[in-house]
Amino acid sequence: MKREDILQEIENALNAHNDQVNKIEELFNGYSVENPTPKDKKKCDFGLWLYNPNNKLKELVGEEMYENVERCHNEWHTDYHEIYEAFYSKPEQNFLEKVFRIQKGMDPVTFQMSNFYHREVIVASCKLGCHLEECKKQILALDDSKFK
Repeated sequence: MKREDILQEIENALNAHNDQVNKIEELFNGYSVENPTPKDKKKCDFGLWLYNPNNKLKELVGEEMYENVERCHNEWHTDYHEIYEAFYSKPEQNFLEKVFRIQKGMDPVTFQMSNFYHREVIVASCKLGCHLEECKKQILALDDSKFK
């Protein structure tokens, strides 16, 4: 694979990740989100790239840099899991709520906690972006012989 192709893959993966962050922003701005990001870190668009057996990132940038990317992605999903649960896992309605079609909103404590995780997701995303930039610099510094 050519150097330019690998750099483009990284850029595409980061863009996919940023799209997922934008979905979270939409949730917190009161919009409903179609196709929420999967909770499973290996099933989101970024995870599909990162954990793809054909991905050569680890081979090119080394174990430590790869683990930094993976750690930030894991942190992001750990925090995102809490946001997902707050917005998408609604408690069962009791009989009267069903009869009168009463919709329960998110309770204030859950909303406050989801705000905390929202900030943590943003921090993890920034770290992930920084680590991916380091990976790109490392790839640019590699000898041409490493690429086909």
